[in-house]
Amino acid sequence: MKRIEVTTKPNGAGRNWLEVGSFEVDSLGRKQWVKKNVPYQDSKLTVDRQYSARGETIDWIVLIPEDYSLSLVKITYDRLNPKDLEVLWEPGASNQSENSRENKKKRAFELAAGNQELTSLLKELFED
Repeated sequence: MKRIEVTTKPNGAGRNWLEVGSFEVDSLGRKQWVKKNVPYQDSKLTVDRQYSARGETIDWIVLIPEDYSLSLVKITYDRLNPKDLEVLWEPGASNQSENSRENKKKRAFELAAGNQELTSLLKELFED
């Protein structure tokens, strides 16, 4: 499962919230966001919400299963920027990021070859 931790601000200027949905291409070839649900109402997601003392922010922890088919986005709305989307999770993207992380680790060890101190430091840093 993928764990996403994010803070949202539900009220006032610069407010933002989370939505679950997908990106679809319209007839003119533009990529459009289509909302399907909100995270806390989706039975496939495990969600924990903590409100701040004065209710100004919400701290979210969302656990997403590997086979989840929808995207999770944070939508920010204010007068200057009416609708800004930040993609927090997309289906199929997690496998690519793990693979690129492994490639970066491998490349770091290749560059450090011959330097024992740097190699041992990398081993300490990359211990999981």
